[in-house]
Amino acid sequence: MAEEKKKKAYKFNFILDATKCMACAACELECKFGGIYIDDNVNYAINLDNCTRCGKCFRACPAGAISKVNIAA
Repeated sequence: MAEEKKKKAYKFNFILDATKCMACAACELECKFGGIYIDDNVNYAINLDNCTRCGKCFRACPAGAISKVNIAA
């Protein structure tokens, strides 16, 4: 039987505030894992299934639209 891929348990997530986003694409260009995408409302968003929590998008955002939030245990 094939072994199922276990999902890594992260201690934090990144969230993107669409009201602060300038749509400059800096975060999307930094992300090499497909963690940033354009949603149905034509806003940038974070796909947490693809996000590796590396923080490159967070550091690249000139508007401060991406925040790091702790996950409650």
